[in-house]
Amino acid sequence: MKIIRSTKCSLKFASSKKKKQLSIVLAEYGKVVNLFINHFWNNPSDANKTQLLKPIVDLPETWLSARLRKVAAREAIDMINAAKERWKDKAVMPTHRGNRMYVSCTIADLIPSKNAHEFDAWLHLASIGDKIILDLPIKYHKHFNKYNNIGKRLNSYLITKDYVQFSFEIITAEKRTGTKAVGIDT
Repeated sequence: MKIIRSTKCSLKFASSKKKKQLSIVLAEYGKVVNLFINHFWNNPSDANKTQLLKPIVDLPETWLSARLRKVAAREAIDMINAAKERWKDKAVMPTHRGNRMYVSCTIADLIPSKNAHEFDAWLHLASIGDKIILDLPIKYHKHFNKYNNIGKRLNSYLITKDYVQFSFEIITAEKRTGTKAVGIDT
């Protein structure tokens, strides 16, 4: 059986310039997700992840790359589906606050650090748009190393202004089938 576990690594080693750039990217990403939410809410026929073609991805006027706009569109579709699932009859249109973004290996890559002693890896963000390339320093910790040793790190990341969340796929033993059990109430 496979389970997914996550851990967060702090961005406290990033310079103030990198943190400021990241905040700008997160704000623009949130704005674009909200534009897509508004579009897909009013045009549910366009809300199909497999049909995100150039005319839909190019809807918002932004400096974000087409790759990141496509990620934003997918997140908007997921947010709408989650809102409709949760609220059933009286679904409320969700909003993205611009404080996080989910990126995959097409935009982000974790590269081991060779010469730095303060941190262990760089999270290299490219294809953002406006010629922005960010290398965010990551310091591993006990929790990260534990999951990294027993599982496989997935190539998708949740990025906020304070941390990066990594996910791991861990293979566990099959669930035991129940046998006779005794319950005791004190």
